Amino acid sequence: MYVVDGNNLLHQMSDLPGDFDRARERLVELLAELARRETQDVRLYFDGTGGLLRATDLARPRLRVFFAGAERESADRAILEYVEQADEPRKLKVVSSDSDVAKACRLSGAKVVSSQAVARKLEDFDSKQAAPPRSEKPQRGAVGDLERKMLEEVGDFGDFTRDIEDGLPD
Repeated sequence: MYVVDGNNLLHQMSDLPGDFDRARERLVELLAELARRETQDVRLYFDGTGGLLRATDLARPRLRVFFAGAERESADRAILEYVEQADEPRKLKVVSSDSDVAKACRLSGAKVVSSQAVARKLEDFDSKQAAPPRSEKPQRGAVGDLERKMLEEVGDFGDFTRDIEDGLPD
């Protein structure tokens, strides 16, 4: 399971929208894709509150979002509490580049992955999704020079098939 420091990861992402709420929503989408591809659950923690967004608004399969809220110091503290209370911290991958969080989580037995490494992975997903899919079949009207020469020799396909049929012995 991934345990993600959302704000820490957001600051490492270069291709997210400038609006903070939209950036969080996009990060959630990318982490949901990571969860799907790696069949891993993700717990995503943000500092503060969701503002207009509630954690349930951002929920996706295999991904749960938590806001640290006013009662906790920060998402860092919420992550540390979760890791410290985990039954099997060795199965957790904490995503944070905060040195204090990383050190405490390692001491608890969790694996720590830098936010930069996960940001690169997510941006790779994003760039592959943005690229238009390549069709195996040529698109209608997409004729190259060789094809054009062949069509000039053969002419209309209907005429071509009739010429072949007419030339076949009965």
